[in-house]
Amino acid sequence: MPIYIYRSGGSPNPPPQNPLLRFLISAGVLAAVIGFGILLLPVIGAIALFILGLIAVLVIGGLIYRWMYGNPLEKFYQREEGVRVNPASQTDERPVHESQKESELKARKMKFRSREQTVEDAIVVQETKREGEPR
Repeated sequence: MPIYIYRSGGSPNPPPQNPLLRFLISAGVLAAVIGFGILLLPVIGAIALFILGLIAVLVIGGLIYRWMYGNPLEKFYQREEGVRVNPASQTDERPVHESQKESELKARKMKFRSREQTVEDAIVVQETKREGEPR
């Protein structure tokens, strides 16, 4: 004889439930979820392979780019610092004290004064004389 458990709450007259039947339904749902996951493993694997393939293409493309054009970070740093024509030669800079720098800046400001100039568009007209044409 099956055992029925009456639950209280919910509706005023709840239907009886068999605990063995509840356990079997829970086990069936769990088995369905696990089976669905196993059936989806090839799809998940294909997505993972696609992502790994994209990563491999990016890495190989980066290596080929670096082999053909050089290291882009070194080029960037060279552009920022300026490329020296003869790196073995000495630099032209001499150590200068701060007071000398300030006095040089003041002297430059005194020497070179600028004023604003406006340049207007001009039209160049050439007069040519045709032969046989009266003036």
